[in-house]
Amino acid sequence: MQSFDSIVGNATRIEGTLHVDESLRIDGRLNGNLEQQAGKSRWIIIGPTGEIHGDIRAQNVSVAGKVIGNIFATESIELMDGCEVRGNITHRSITVEPGASVHGQLIAREGDEDSQAEAQRAIEVARNGTI
Repeated sequence: MQSFDSIVGNATRIEGTLHVDESLRIDGRLNGNLEQQAGKSRWIIIGPTGEIHGDIRAQNVSVAGKVIGNIFATESIELMDGCEVRGNITHRSITVEPGASVHGQLIAREGDEDSQAEAQRAIEVARNGTI
């Protein structure tokens, strides 16, 4: 079972960029970007009632709720049944359950590309709609 340093409850709404160093679960709403420091087995979990309107940059991401923005996962992403993502997803590995909804491009990470260069590439894809 995953343990979390922080949990954003379903009655909580955050405005602005959120920086986290450890694993985080979001069941509320974030209007802004979410940035997680790299580390061993760190996860961002967006629960079924969770909603993010902004970009996510993290090691591992699991989405059961809604993301309106781009997701850049340096490792893995899980898209759960009933989730909705409206944005591009950059990943090393991906699991998509039946019933997950994605409106954007899936961009596989290439080998050991520099993560800063990759993040910039994902942003350019989102802006221009091209690779």
